Amino acid sequence: MRVLLDTTQLNILSDGRGIGIYTKLLQQHLQLVEGVDLSLHDDGQPYDLVHYPYFDLFFHTLPIRKHSKTIVTIHDVIPLVFPKAYKAGIKGTIRFFQQQVSLFSVAAVITDSERSKQDIVGHLGVPEVKVNTIYLAGNPEVRKQSPDIRERVRLQRNLPGKFALYVGDINYNKNLPRLVEACSMLPSDVHLVLVGRTVNNIEILEGQALHTAIENFGMKQRIHLLTDVEKADELSAIFGLASVYVQPSLYEGFGLSILDAMQCETPVVCANTSSLPEVGGNAAFYVDPYHCKQMAQVIAKVISLNSADRKAQRAKMQVNLSKFSWEKTAEQTVAVYKKVLGV
Repeated sequence: MRVLLDTTQLNILSDGRGIGIYTKLLQQHLQLVEGVDLSLHDDGQPYDLVHYPYFDLFFHTLPIRKHSKTIVTIHDVIPLVFPKAYKAGIKGTIRFFQQQVSLFSVAAVITDSERSKQDIVGHLGVPEVKVNTIYLAGNPEVRKQSPDIRERVRLQRNLPGKFALYVGDINYNKNLPRLVEACSMLPSDVHLVLVGRTVNNIEILEGQALHTAIENFGMKQRIHLLTDVEKADELSAIFGLASVYVQPSLYEGFGLSILDAMQCETPVVCANTSSLPEVGGNAAFYVDPYHCKQMAQVIAKVISLNSADRKAQRAKMQVNLSKFSWEKTAEQTVAVYKKVLGV
């Protein structure tokens, strides 16, 4: 089957984010599936199917007129879950209507979790029979590093002996001000490391809220903002150095960083909301993301785990990781292609 994986609507800012990682890894593994002739650029020849791996609620990323059977991946509908935090404006509202119209004629929708599926059906009105849940997996380039490499990165980045780690964006749903508040309740030798391109951006509201929290909760001396971690081995080392990885999100469509942390054998604390329990399984520690004191207590508990408990937790993480792989993601995606094409 000839398939066009249309990436024309992905901008450069998506490259290092979950959307960009998903698209790159899906492409790599689809190309390994027998019987799939995959293209990334339209060569003008007929395609059996076009797959758009990205859907923006407030920008026109999905054409209304379609010349082939079409599948679209909708990772989440977070702006519709928190409309006060993600205001569309007049132009965005018009584009949202266009995107909804465009969805009526797609053959199938792929999403990352059962929770996202429920919200796509509920908020976008897509028939449930059209929506297919296909789990993602961690970044295969993120893996446990040797003690020497970890120590080298610790010295290069001037990282403390104990720290909680967060990796990702600073959007409203990420709930970072509450993470800062929770970490301010921990002993003074426990620091917080935030890794992401935008963690130091105070020109946007989310950045202002984050830095206000840092100031208000007295965390300026205990926080480390890393905006330029590009290489997978360095990111892996930072995961491995962390005492605990924390995903405090109010909502996630999936939560790739949870699996990345587990691949580096770092214990995970995450919110008990949205898709995160689907991803973390019984290998993560869960908290109410609105309850800062509880978050602090669980983070402290995980940091203080003894060696036997840490070993048991690593075993749970390995079992959980076995449920996710990009090979499975690609195979299940091709199964949707075949169902749509009736082959």
